[in-house]
Amino acid sequence: MHMFGAFELDVQPGPPDKPRSIRVALLRYVRSEDGRLSITPECTSFEEVEGQLNSLQDELDKIRDRARRAFQST
Repeated sequence: MHMFGAFELDVQPGPPDKPRSIRVALLRYVRSEDGRLSITPECTSFEEVEGQLNSLQDELDKIRDRARRAFQST
């Protein structure tokens, strides 16, 4: 199972006297019984872990590109 849309790029344009600001927000998470937050579901094999990490890395790479474009447009 792959989790889609775990992160969001939050771009705040800012007034003319203040630069824009950007942050990465967490959209989805799994709360375990002990209260800890996870950004992947429980994985029962290395292949599942690797798939989850690859999906998260792909998503973060896309967010990085969008953030770069947002700062370049200032």
